[in-house]
Amino acid sequence: MTSPDFYNALLTQSQSTTPSAQAGSPTSSADTATKVEKLIDLLKSSHTDITADYNDWLKVGFALASEFGESGRRYFHDISSINQGYSQTESDTKFTECLKSDSGRTDISTLFYLAKNKGITLFSHDTLDHHTRSANRTKGQSDKNVPLTLSEEDPEEMPPLPMFPEDIFRTLPGLLQKVTALMHTPQERSLILIGSIATLSSALLPMKTIYFGKTIYPNMYLFIPGPAGAGKGKLDFCFRLVKPIHKEKLERWNTAKDEYKKEYARYKRQRKGENIDPPEKPPIQLLRVPANSSATSFAQAMAENGNLLLFETEGDTVVNTFNSDFGNYSDSFRKAFAHESFGYLRRGDDGEEREIESPRLSTVLSGTPEQVKSLIRDAENGLLSRFMFFCINSSSEWLDGFESYGEDTPLEETFDSIGAEFTAFTKRLESIQQIRFSLSLPQIGKFNDFFASEKERMQDFNGDRYSASSHRLAWCFLRIAMVLTALRMMDSGSITETIECSDIDFATTQAIIRVISRHNDYIFNVLDKERPEGIAVADSYSSATRKSILSALPGYFTTTDMKEISQKICKSLRTVRRQIARAIEAGEIQQVKHGEYKKLWK
Repeated sequence: MTSPDFYNALLTQSQSTTPSAQAGSPTSSADTATKVEKLIDLLKSSHTDITADYNDWLKVGFALASEFGESGRRYFHDISSINQGYSQTESDTKFTECLKSDSGRTDISTLFYLAKNKGITLFSHDTLDHHTRSANRTKGQSDKNVPLTLSEEDPEEMPPLPMFPEDIFRTLPGLLQKVTALMHTPQERSLILIGSIATLSSALLPMKTIYFGKTIYPNMYLFIPGPAGAGKGKLDFCFRLVKPIHKEKLERWNTAKDEYKKEYARYKRQRKGENIDPPEKPPIQLLRVPANSSATSFAQAMAENGNLLLFETEGDTVVNTFNSDFGNYSDSFRKAFAHESFGYLRRGDDGEEREIESPRLSTVLSGTPEQVKSLIRDAENGLLSRFMFFCINSSSEWLDGFESYGEDTPLEETFDSIGAEFTAFTKRLESIQQIRFSLSLPQIGKFNDFFASEKERMQDFNGDRYSASSHRLAWCFLRIAMVLTALRMMDSGSITETIECSDIDFATTQAIIRVISRHNDYIFNVLDKERPEGIAVADSYSSATRKSILSALPGYFTTTDMKEISQKICKSLRTVRRQIARAIEAGEIQQVKHGEYKKLWK
């Protein structure tokens, strides 16, 4: 259960932006209940969900609890039931928590404001208009999600890259609900969600599935690009979820190394005739491999552990390491993604050549957009399709660093505590040799339909050069689903050798992958060297839009054709006109005469 401190913090946060009751406002009227019931009727008839954002759902609960007390419970159920993920039990529990935690600082006008934001109004009042303007400024802190150093597009042309839908946070496994509830903004919640999933994938050793006849483990690759000050540092909290596992391994290794040193010293001191054999060096034991390791050191650690996590929030470290030993590292990374064996020549007196079978590597990196381009040099680089990308953006607003993040204790301690719980679970998990994960038959049908559509969309946007990404994204889908399913076992306490994905986790995974796919599109176009000459990197997503427009137009077209294409590809005529103008500047289109154009681009 979320602590009362979280609700109090939320109320403190909203106190300065929530309108108070004034004469003429909904709350000053004696028939508030009648007006709330009318509002609910409008919400239901229009299928308008004002609870998709988790914090908005809480505010609805606080507003109704403050105004009606226990009598507001039925209204809370009526409004919550509009959401597809509605659960009567969960909503009951949440309203009870709102009743207990209510401080009276969120009044019923908040409910009408949230509805107005979705276009549903019963009243018009300056207070609400002022609140809307204020809230819009606040939303700018988190809803803008495109790195400015990558793109500065017109909002119509380049809409903000999507974050994960707020409604999925309600139905996550317990551990993920805990860590995401500690965050304030949608961007922070999305960052911690995908960062935690990728990090936890390194520690679920028995989990596996079969796809195209090949064994796939949960391990996945994630890169978080964003400018300085975007909040990438919060990703470090995710490592604390597996830090106890790494620490235990490291302590065992250090103990073994100390023992080796003693035995080696004894071997060197032996007297003639003792015939003491030289001790063997203890194998490397760790989970997190240092990002500045050489390719050979990395390969040796992989050979002796079989499963590693490369976690680095400073992109320069990884970039410098890759650049100094690119060929070997790139090859190892590509193969480890698909658990393909690779070899290396062990240094030392023996010069032993070793083969690493079924390597398992999870990778969580963050850095500036320029570091992405340094690590993955262009769209043809095979590493591109192996990574999931989630782009974040810095806020133009000053954020209050003293504001509580849900607890009085530091976040480090909270994540450490959750990490200890997860470590205890992994020890139980490893008592089983293997856990076979699968999708149900209906889910397999939905999976194939989804990726058939994704592949077609990717090819329409980027051509065959991006085809590999759709196939590897399917692997990421299965890996995310495995992590969610494993965490469900942690919730239930029941561990079995075979387990099927639940429908709710399948739907959550699909929502996550749909967002990741759009971010991957964006990074592909940033790195695409085939974009037209004179088109800057900042225009690269726009370049992808232009390609889709030009592909749909005939070789010789008119303004009428442009209108038809705008409707067909769901873009405004203004956007199509702007893209045609830019294509003319880039030498892709020639204007033959007024209203008639010739396509030079094929």
